[in-house]
Amino acid sequence: MAEPPPRKRAKRVMRFLEAHEYMYGVRVVERDPNSRDVRSVLCMFCAAFGREEDARGRAARLRARTQKPKYWGGPTFRTDNYQSHLTMMHPARWKQYQELPPEQRQSYFDAVPALPKPPGGTRRSLDGNEHAVKVKVPSAAQDTTPLKLPIATPSELEIADKEAPMSASASPAPAPEPAPAPVAPVVQSPVISAASSSSAAAAAVLAVESDAVLEGRGLLTFLLDRDVVGVALGDVLFPPEDVASAGDGSALLATFESTLDQRDAADQQESDGTAEVRAVVRSVELFHHVVGLLAVGVSFDQTAVICQGQVSAIIRGSHFVARMARVAVGANLQALARLLRQSWAFSLSLHSVDRRRRGENESRVFIDVRVRAYCSGKIAVFHLLALPVETGGDSSTTGEIMFDTMATFLRAVHKRWLHKVVGCSTEVVAPADANMSSVVSAVALNLASKVEQQALPGFIRISSARPPLDALMQRFFDSVLFADSAVWHSHLTSLLAYLQRQMATGNAEELSAASLTTCPNVGEMTWWKLTEVARWFDNARVPIQRLLARRNASIAPSPAWWLNLKVALVVGSMGIKTRAGLQGGYATLLSQQSQRISMLRLALAGDVGVEGPLPAFQRAALRYQSSMGEMIGTNDGMFAVKPHSIVAFVRGMGSWASELFDRLNAQERQKVIVSAADMMLELVQGLHSLAEELGERGSSSSTSLSSFPPVLPHQVALLHPVDFQEIVRVHRPRLVETFSDAKLAAVETEHHELRTAAASDAAVRQLLDKSAENSSSSFDQFWGALRSRWGLLADFCGGLATVFPTSSGDSSSKTSAASLAFGAMGSQRKLADFPLEARLQCQQFATLQALDANPDTGSPEARHR
Repeated sequence: MAEPPPRKRAKRVMRFLEAHEYMYGVRVVERDPNSRDVRSVLCMFCAAFGREEDARGRAARLRARTQKPKYWGGPTFRTDNYQSHLTMMHPARWKQYQELPPEQRQSYFDAVPALPKPPGGTRRSLDGNEHAVKVKVPSAAQDTTPLKLPIATPSELEIADKEAPMSASASPAPAPEPAPAPVAPVVQSPVISAASSSSAAAAAVLAVESDAVLEGRGLLTFLLDRDVVGVALGDVLFPPEDVASAGDGSALLATFESTLDQRDAADQQESDGTAEVRAVVRSVELFHHVVGLLAVGVSFDQTAVICQGQVSAIIRGSHFVARMARVAVGANLQALARLLRQSWAFSLSLHSVDRRRRGENESRVFIDVRVRAYCSGKIAVFHLLALPVETGGDSSTTGEIMFDTMATFLRAVHKRWLHKVVGCSTEVVAPADANMSSVVSAVALNLASKVEQQALPGFIRISSARPPLDALMQRFFDSVLFADSAVWHSHLTSLLAYLQRQMATGNAEELSAASLTTCPNVGEMTWWKLTEVARWFDNARVPIQRLLARRNASIAPSPAWWLNLKVALVVGSMGIKTRAGLQGGYATLLSQQSQRISMLRLALAGDVGVEGPLPAFQRAALRYQSSMGEMIGTNDGMFAVKPHSIVAFVRGMGSWASELFDRLNAQERQKVIVSAADMMLELVQGLHSLAEELGERGSSSSTSLSSFPPVLPHQVALLHPVDFQEIVRVHRPRLVETFSDAKLAAVETEHHELRTAAASDAAVRQLLDKSAENSSSSFDQFWGALRSRWGLLADFCGGLATVFPTSSGDSSSKTSAASLAFGAMGSQRKLADFPLEARLQCQQFATLQALDANPDTGSPEARHR
């Protein structure tokens, strides 16, 4: 008789231990309600930082790495699974975490909420036309009353029309609920579009979702143009895989429904697309809650989890969040369309933003395309589209692709945008990667050049000199901070810590006597902030030295440390004055940027004694001599300085600086001379190259920047009528899109009246003089007291003034580029990224809808009907 098979050993259950939380950076997110046993734990590294890029890079992988946070389900929790995941997906941060002491590990993730795993949603089949749906069929005893969706579907719109809508076309947002602190988002592209209403599978999905319970009543209705939905939202923002259709965009009708009567053939043939699409939001409270969460960077999945309490358990997944995001983006684009139609001119502004995460070395740069328009008596700035920049390939080809995408997007918003765009400015902030910096700059310039080539005459193309100046000055300060393995920076922070301790314990009588009660903050290492820190130390130098001498402190800096601080202060003070001049806005013509950079270079070269640019024969001779010979030069020999000129510069900083220099021995003096010479030569050469580049950009534009007309009231009042008529003539092709011949004549009449009042009316003369003195005011402040009398003239000047990119106080955009620096990249299947767009557009949703609620406010048509 055969023996029975041996009994299998029972599977060993490894229970979750509380010590796992700080040992491996995990958190319990679900427990059994009865036994309280752990059911699920979350990787907090995924929740806080997302998954790291592997060494091979994105190009070497066949599939994109998922950004979903990692969950482990029970009852067995094996520590080797934790370690395997952390080693593969978070190698750098896991290594840092292991080096922390236990007490720091326990509080490492205190600020990051541990969200439970989102419930599983519907899964789309491979052909994209069918959806697997899990439905819990209600019994006869259960309530079968038809319930409502967050976004009205075509099958419900007939019922929606019978209810009183809360608002039409647009609605300002109610007071938003306090949004939770932004969590490091794991941004995905969970945008799921149902098929057309004729699809049986889509009908089944909608039938199931119509049984959802949604708290909050009220309707919010938006009427949108056909191209805004079909082209901007469909062709540009949505990847084909996310639209379950054959590519004709009909799947968008699951959220947006045509307002045309299908039985009226004539109406369909004559329609130009205006107000052809309608979207109805069923819950205003939930809609604004979703918009608020997306605006602060919460991902679609996390938003769905947070808002789950406002919807029933039947609605699963994050698809309702994506639908609401579509509605918000569509409403914003429709508001922008109305704004551009009312403006006779607007400008584009290109800004580069690096979205790399903390700890990542690879740059993730996109170009933020913004619209500057004059509306409601002020110049407003709004985000339009974000275009990611990738390394590799020809910059001109990349610029053409970006232009085609941007042009398609703008054409959907306003078909005749090229007849109104009057300028394009670029502000490219150089990334840390030098190669990426050159790529971004070249792509942005090519993009601006393509716009200029297709725009009407009178187009102004400008580039702001502030970002490249900041990059040069920051490089200079970094050479001071981090020279010799960051010794100078280490002494700075140690000295500040020592002074703070002495102040806290009351042992800093010398500082108290000098009315110094607080120390500066060195958390932000920008060069202009460090200049203020250096100024504080320079003013407090005497009491600080007395305190250190009385306490016999070993932290006392060396004489060379004080000399480097003084050099940084002198150079930084000159740079701050130049930077303020570049930010002059309407009071300073942008053609003067090159001149101001050249003036800074000449001032620094004169103080230090830098000679150059040298002729070719001197450059060749300089390359063959020792660095401590007659001259110290740059690598290419273009600029050079004599050592005794550096000594004179150091001694010229003050008698105390001269005394400190005399205390140094020969080796220390030589080190100070060589270090100061190298830093100053690099800065001077960089300023020289920047001035030449700015000059070339200005001369390459089709319109001379020096001839650009003034736009402020005190400037316009001094303009001769013949010159003003010439300005109107140049921009007449743009003006006729909005202004009639009678209104153009009225603009010239108002200019004549302003000139007359400036000469004869004392009150007007006083206002103009005050305007001329206050160069830091915004455009609406300049024209505020005069607009009621010369409104058409202010409208004309407002359109021209949109080309000035650096004026303070004019931006009404709520888009914060800095807040995007550590977000995760979304889908790269198309040039534009919908999750990113949803976040940026939600940040300005309230502002745009408030403007759109009164579309005629401040427009020429409303003022002169």
